Amino acid sequence: MELYYKDLISQDETLDKLVDDLMLVVQGVDELAKAAGVALPKQPREELASRLTRLKASCGRLKNQAFAGARATDQLLRRYPYSSLGFAVAAGLLAGIIIGRKR
Repeated sequence: MELYYKDLISQDETLDKLVDDLMLVVQGVDELAKAAGVALPKQPREELASRLTRLKASCGRLKNQAFAGARATDQLLRRYPYSSLGFAVAAGLLAGIIIGRKR
């Protein structure tokens, strides 16, 4: 018997929203740098441009890694649904025991 979970990944895709928000921040900083860059000397302007380029590349890598991790998790949960559920229950019980002992 095969189980199929249609909506295993959340609909609101909060990680995707976070990366998109980061890209908006980078875009805003880019526009600000262009506006302020006119008054800056050449060396700080080039440094600012290189840092913005690295930040954009990092955001892109973060987004790709997040999607790859989500896909891998989805495939793992689809392949081993009962084992995953057992592991989650065991982790929850262990966390409950640890929290209960601290009180």
